[in-house]
Amino acid sequence: MGVTFAPMGALLPELFPTRVRYTGASAAYNLGGIVGASAAPFFAQKLVSMGGLSWVGGYVSGAAVLSLIAVLCLKETREADLNKVI
Repeated sequence: MGVTFAPMGALLPELFPTRVRYTGASAAYNLGGIVGASAAPFFAQKLVSMGGLSWVGGYVSGAAVLSLIAVLCLKETREADLNKVI
């Protein structure tokens, strides 16, 4: 859990401009939790009934790969923030 939640405190606010940073980070976190927490158990139950627990492992692995790709596609915003200050 630490690997997931530790970087979120820095990553989520960085995705939004300063004037909407708090609202954007909290909306993204809460909507992501609602969508992820509601859909995952539903799909996991369907996959268990279709093919067993190994299918759930594939679902979780696919979600992990998709998340990794999404994080790797994010742009670094440190230089953009510095240019605005200068």
